[in-house]
Amino acid sequence: MRVLFIGDIFAEPGLRIVSRHLPDIRDGFDVVVANAENTAGGLGITKAAYRRLREAGVDVLTLGNHAWDHREVYELIETEPIVRALNFPPGTPGRGWWRVEAAGESLLICQVMGRLFMDPLDDPFRGMDALLAEQQADCVLLEVHAEATSEKLALARYLDGRVGAVLGTHTHVPTADAEVLPGGTGYQSDVGMTGTYDGIIGGEVQSFLGRFLTQRPTRFRAQEGPARFHATALTFERGRCKSIEPYRFDEPV
Repeated sequence: MRVLFIGDIFAEPGLRIVSRHLPDIRDGFDVVVANAENTAGGLGITKAAYRRLREAGVDVLTLGNHAWDHREVYELIETEPIVRALNFPPGTPGRGWWRVEAAGESLLICQVMGRLFMDPLDDPFRGMDALLAEQQADCVLLEVHAEATSEKLALARYLDGRVGAVLGTHTHVPTADAEVLPGGTGYQSDVGMTGTYDGIIGGEVQSFLGRFLTQRPTRFRAQEGPARFHATALTFERGRCKSIEPYRFDEPV
C-alpha cells in the first residue's frame, strides 16, 4: 500500500498548491491523507476548504489544536472523513480515527495531540493502547500533532511494531529524520508545512513580529507568496513500513 501524507496545509497558498499539484501525482498513491487544520486563512477549516481538498484527491483530512476555530467544522466532522485528536475528552464531536480500504488492505488513520507546551488533554499513550485494543486494521497510521520532538519520538518508540507509521505535525518545519524504527514503524518528527515560507510559519511577518516585540496580542494574518508542497510518502507491507521518504515540490514563481 502506498500512502501520501501532506503536512499542515496553510491558508490560500497551501490550498492552491495542493489543488494544482496533487492531481498530477495522485495516481501514484492508494491513499492520500492531509492535515487541514490551518486551511481557512491559517486558522481552522471551512466547508469550502474541505471541498477543495477532496476535489484535489485527498481521501482523509486531519485537524489539530485549531479544530474548532470555525463553526462550520461541526457540520462536517460527524459524517465526513475528518479526524480530530482521539485524546480529546469523551463527548467531543467527531472521532479520532477513520478507516479506509485500499489495495486490498484496511488502513486505520488516527491522530493524537501532545501535552507538552499545549493544552492538557487525555493521555495519548493510553489513548492509543485503547484504540488498538478496540479497532482492528491491517495497518495503522498515527499522526502526532505536538510541539515537542521528544514527545513525538516517545510515542513512536512506545508504538514501534504496533503501528505502521508515526508522523509528526504542528511545528510547520520539515525534519530530516525520516526512518524506519527497529520494529517496522516509519517515523518522522515533522512532515512540514504546505504553504508559503515567505512569512513566519505561514503567518504574515509583521503580525508575528508584533507579538514578539510588544508581548501583546496582535491580529493574525496569513502570509501570501509562492508555496511549497511538503509531504511524506510511505510504503506499507503487512502492516509494516517498508519505505519512508519526504517529498517536496516548489510552486513555480
